Amino acid sequence: MSSSRAFLIATIVALVPIADGALAAERSAVPTDIAARAIFNQAEGVSQGARNAARLKFVDVAKARGLEAEAIQVRNEAARGNGTRELLARLDDISQRLRNATGEGQLFGNGDDGGYYPAGYEAGFPR
Repeated sequence: MSSSRAFLIATIVALVPIADGALAAERSAVPTDIAARAIFNQAEGVSQGARNAARLKFVDVAKARGLEAEAIQVRNEAARGNGTRELLARLDDISQRLRNATGEGQLFGNGDDGGYYPAGYEAGFPR
């Protein structure tokens, strides 16, 4: 039993530098340009949203995988420093298609308020 325990400890110690190196490599993939970093982070959120929607069965798994793959492509372009409006527009399109696929893409109210309040702002808003 002690030899298996020593083997387990040696294995864990051997893997720690690899894990640290992988973490450092992942951190270095984050772009330094502010616009590219914002798009990178938003693409991560859209990708996670697609995974969650598939896991919760809000959307078909194949549809979620396709949207996630597109979001990852945008994230990879942003990681290379591309922070253009065109890339942001592509990400917005992917996000909107995800919302539509899950049934969350519908606006409420008359649209004057961006769709966040069913009846628009009340007369006494804000108080």
